[in-house]
Amino acid sequence: MAGCAGQPHASAPESSVSTQVAQAPASAMAPMGGEASIAKADAEPVAKAPAMPRKIIFTGEVTLICEDLDKAAAGLEARAKEFGGYISNASQTGARGETREGSWTVRIAAEKFDAFLKALPALGELQSSSRKADDVSEEFYDVAARLKNKKIEEDRLIELLQKATGKLTEVLTVEKELSRVRDEIERIEGRLRFLTNQTDLSTITITLREVKNFVPEGPPTLATQVSRSFSGSVESLKNFLVGIVLVGVALVPWVLPLGLTCWLVFQLIVKKRR
Repeated sequence: MAGCAGQPHASAPESSVSTQVAQAPASAMAPMGGEASIAKADAEPVAKAPAMPRKIIFTGEVTLICEDLDKAAAGLEARAKEFGGYISNASQTGARGETREGSWTVRIAAEKFDAFLKALPALGELQSSSRKADDVSEEFYDVAARLKNKKIEEDRLIELLQKATGKLTEVLTVEKELSRVRDEIERIEGRLRFLTNQTDLSTITITLREVKNFVPEGPPTLATQVSRSFSGSVESLKNFLVGIVLVGVALVPWVLPLGLTCWLVFQLIVKKRR
C-alpha cells in the first residue's frame, strides 16, 4: 500500500511541469501578438482633418490721372458692375472748369481682386497703386468656435430654466446668466459677420484726379492707348450725331418759310415762261 501510495506523489510534479510547459508557448506568444497589433496600428494611415480655407482680407488703393473726371467715373462704375461688385462710397471735390478730384470705394469679390486692379489703368494714367493682405484665419475660426460653445451654453441654461424647481431666486439667477450669455453671443455674431464680409469682399479705394491736357511722364501702356483710341472714336461719333440733331432742330423753324419762298419763286418762273 505504501508503494501504491507513493506513486501519486511522484506523478503530481510531472503533471504540474507538463502543464507549465504546455502553457508556456501561449504565454510567450501573448506579447508577440500585442506587438503585432501595435505594428499593424502604426502601419495604418492616420486620417488627416480637412484643411480649413484661409480667411484673408484684401485691400487696395489706386490713384489715376484722367482728362475727364465724369467719363472716368462712369467707366469706373461700369467696371465695378462688370466684375459683380458695387460702389460703397463716393465723393468729389471741385466744379467744372476747376481742378476736380474724386474718391470711390469699391467692394469686389476676393477672388476677382487681382483682375479688377489690372483693369483700372484703362481709365487713366496710373500714378500709384498699393495692396495689402491680412490673414485673419486664426481669429475667424477662434470666434466661430467661441460662438459654438456659447450656443451650447445657452441651450443648457434654457434647459436648466425649464427644470427649475420654482424658487424665485433660482429662476432669477438662471435668467440673469442666460441674458449675459445671449449678450456675448450677439457680440460674437457681430464680429463674425464683420470678418465674413471683409474676407468675402475685397475693398479697393480709387482716387481720380482730373488734369486737362495731361502729359504723362512715360509712354502710356498698350491697354491705355487702346482704351483712349476707342473712347475718342466713340466720343467723336457722339459729337457728330449730336451736331446733326442740333442742325436739324435749328432748321425746323425755317422749313415753312423756305418752302413757301421756294414755291413762290417756282410759280413766278413758270408764269414768265408762259
